[in-house]
Amino acid sequence: MPHDLMIQCEQKKLFLVDGKEVARWTVTPVSKLFGATSPNIRCMHCHGAVQVHKQQVEHGPQDHVEHRSRQDSENCKGGSYFKGAHQLSTTPVA
Repeated sequence: MPHDLMIQCEQKKLFLVDGKEVARWTVTPVSKLFGATSPNIRCMHCHGAVQVHKQQVEHGPQDHVEHRSRQDSENCKGGSYFKGAHQLSTTPVA
């Protein structure tokens, strides 16, 4: 079962600010990412790269993200392999 902290992630979205388009990271539920064209996403806790997993069966794990890097997972409080000392990713998604 995925960690409850990984059912949301950050997605880069464009906003209109003072007549100019500005890209900003916003917290998005993973279930809203499906069907999006090439979402630019990252972990909302460590800013590391993640991959999306969709719920396959009714009683199975819900939609969630998982770190692409084992190192990020070990150092992130939302990671499956968290070792107890949270820190930002060494290769954050910008």
